[in-house]
This record gives sequence, C-alpha cells and structure tokens, in this order.
Amino acid sequence: MTTQTPEKLQEIVDELREIQAQMLESLEQAKSLIEQSGLDITRQRAEAYWLAHARIALTNDHGYLGGSMCSMEDTIEEIAGATEDDDEDD
Repeated sequence: MTTQTPEKLQEIVDELREIQAQMLESLEQAKSLIEQSGLDITRQRAEAYWLAHARIALTNDHGYLGGSMCSMEDTIEEIAGATEDDDEDD
C-alpha cells in the first residue's frame, strides 16, 4: 500500500526511466572511450567486469548470464505495479 497518488507514482517511474536511460548511455560512452584507448586487454576486463556489473544492475535487458537480485528495472516495475494496483482498487 502506498500513500502516493497514481499520478505521483507515474512521475516517479518516468523520472527513474529517464535516469536509467542516461546511465545506460553513459556506460556506452565509457565503453567507447575505453575502445578508443586501443588497450585491448583493458577493454576486455572492463567489459567482463565493471561494465557488465553496472549494466546488470540497471536493466534485465542484457546478454550476460545471471543477473542482479534486484535491478533498477525491477524497482521501476514494482513502482509501476503499485500504480496498477491503485487503479484496480478504484
């Protein structure tokens, strides 16, 4: 049960999605910069570790094995689901 109105919850969801998109875009920019360095082993390690970890923490839409116990996407979906629950109660 939430004390927020469905409209306020939708605003929160929209803002979180915008932040998520910005963060994913920043990860792509970081990956591109690392590729520009020409250091192949550095790129491989970044892709295998911190770039992967960050992407998995942000979204369930990735090509990696496994996932996060609770990603940003999961949190957004929970809040979005709360707006649907409130709508059903009406």
